[in-house]
Amino acid sequence: MTTPPKTRAEKLAERLRDRNDDEAGKNQPAAPADPPPPEPAPDKRTKFQAYVSEAIQNEARAVVYWTNNRPGGYASLTEMAEAALQHEIERMREQFTKGEPFRPMPEGRTLPTRPPGS
Repeated sequence: MTTPPKTRAEKLAERLRDRNDDEAGKNQPAAPADPPPPEPAPDKRTKFQAYVSEAIQNEARAVVYWTNNRPGGYASLTEMAEAALQHEIERMREQFTKGEPFRPMPEGRTLPTRPPGS
């Protein structure tokens, strides 16, 4: 099972730890070493559009507004939507594929894009 996206507070704490680690290492002599292997590229973020009722949109905005600076809150609608999608993907994996990732869609296939009620 994958971990949920980090909250704003967790990201800030991580950056501060990294900064402190960097500053602590400034007084150390550089040791010759092989360069580390390249880091894997992070997931590229792209636009993901979905039709959502106005009531859900309004409450989601309110949730982010009132919780963005609290532990467990979300810093943005993107962060909240990504966490919700990840949670639902994991639930569907358990229900349909015994926890395994779904196979990719066949090449050239797309999902229907009609808005609800049309």
